[in-house]
Amino acid sequence: MPKAKSEKSKSEKSVRGKRTANYNPVAASVKRLYNKSAPLLICEALLFGVAAILMVVRPVAILTALTLVIGIALVLFGLYRTIAGFVVSRDAGGGWFDVIFGLLTVVLGVLFCIYPVGSITALVYIFVILFMLRALLSLIFSINMIRAKFGNYWFDLIMSIILIALAIFLMVYPMAGAVVMIYYLAITLLLYAAADVYMYIEILRLKRLVNDQ
Repeated sequence: MPKAKSEKSKSEKSVRGKRTANYNPVAASVKRLYNKSAPLLICEALLFGVAAILMVVRPVAILTALTLVIGIALVLFGLYRTIAGFVVSRDAGGGWFDVIFGLLTVVLGVLFCIYPVGSITALVYIFVILFMLRALLSLIFSINMIRAKFGNYWFDLIMSIILIALAIFLMVYPMAGAVVMIYYLAITLLLYAAADVYMYIEILRLKRLVNDQ
């Protein structure tokens, strides 16, 4: 019996030794990385790709849905600020600014939900005004460069004029600017999806390379 036990322990030690000899920490690390990252990368790529396609195919519907999401988020945030303001007002005698700000945010969120088209148009106008101010600053800068005869002032002048013309176009056709914004988001999501696919391919290639060694 002791002899059988000693032979059994020797065989177990030999098996453990083989496992230890065959253990590759790099391969194990790459396998863990693949198991954790591959499903996430695939799901993100599919989600971003489908969202980008929907934005290109149905830009107006996506704008409406986006407005509703913004409106609901504003309502929830406004309720939170209002409740927090009442708690602070009761305990410390202040917080009425939070209450007023929260109520105004709730009203703004309700307007977003009730009037999605008008809300998007208002957002576009705000963006266009900021864009116009930036274009005017670029025009002033290019004029100063022309007076100083320094740098690529003609190129700066042409670009500033193009930016001002684009801002005027967006003021006349605000919904066109909103649709362009949706297309821009769609392109951005497609780029993110392509990056996820590329990372998945690289991790898969690394996993196969480590397993072949």
